[in-house]
Amino acid sequence: MIFDFFKKSGDQHDAYKSIAQNAKEYGELYLQLFKLNAVGALSQFVSYLIVIIVGAMLLVTVLVFLAIIMVLWLKNVTGSLIYSLLIMSGVFVLLFLLLLLFRKKLMLNPIIRKMSSILFSKESELVTDEDFEDITEQNIGTASSQDPIVDPLFHKEDVHD
Repeated sequence: MIFDFFKKSGDQHDAYKSIAQNAKEYGELYLQLFKLNAVGALSQFVSYLIVIIVGAMLLVTVLVFLAIIMVLWLKNVTGSLIYSLLIMSGVFVLLFLLLLLFRKKLMLNPIIRKMSSILFSKESELVTDEDFEDITEQNIGTASSQDPIVDPLFHKEDVHD
C-alpha cells in the first residue's frame, strides 16, 4: 500500500519530503491542540477560583455583620461589652478549630476533585481527538505553503462548559 505510493511517485526523495512535511504539519497542529486545551482548562480553573474567592469574601462579610449583631445582643444579655466580646472571640476560636479539624473534608477534597475534573475530564477539552483527526485529514491534502489550519480550532462553539 505505502510501497505502491513510492513506486507511482517515481522520485523517492519527493515522497520522503512529503511525508516529512505532513509529519511536521501534524506536530504543529497537535501543539496547537495542546495549547488550546490548556488555555480552556486554565480558564475554567481560574473562573472556578474567582467564584470561590468572591464567595469566601461574601461569607466573611456576612460573618462580620453577624458577629457585630451577636456582640450587641450579648452586651444586653450579660450587661458588659468585655464579656460579650470574649464570648464572641471564643465562638470564633471554636469555629477555627472545627474548620482546622475538618479542612480536608470541607475544603481540600472538593477543590481537588473540581480541579482534577477540569484538568483531566474529556468534557473540559475544547477540541476532541475526532475533531483533531478531521482537521489533520483536511490539512494533509492541502499545500504546505499555508499556515497550519487555525480557524477551525478557534470557531469552536463550546469553549466553556
